[in-house]
Amino acid sequence: MGITSIFIVSGGANILCGNIMSRKLKGKFILRALKKHLKEHDWTYEMSDDHSYWLSGTAQREKIRKIILDAYKEGVGAEAEMLFGKHYPKDGCHAEEGYGIRINHFKGLSSPSKGIIKW
Repeated sequence: MGITSIFIVSGGANILCGNIMSRKLKGKFILRALKKHLKEHDWTYEMSDDHSYWLSGTAQREKIRKIILDAYKEGVGAEAEMLFGKHYPKDGCHAEEGYGIRINHFKGLSSPSKGIIKW
């Protein structure tokens, strides 16, 4: 795969735009969006007595799931899993599969958010 196009913009600057470059940028954008949504997510929404919190949390979880699926499609799934592991509190939360995570990286970890491995 190589660069597919070269564009000349006013002022004479060359902008290289190609499949590889756009894929890398798209992956970075996906990871940035995922990080934002993970930070803002109400991880304990399922424990709320208020149905509106449950609805909001479910919508947030679905959005995170779609972003993670996009990350897998763009080849940044491993990075998305690492980001998820940093934010996912594990206890009292929806299972990681419900967020689109394909591999359970948390087996054998004493704390997924800290990434400490039990030996």
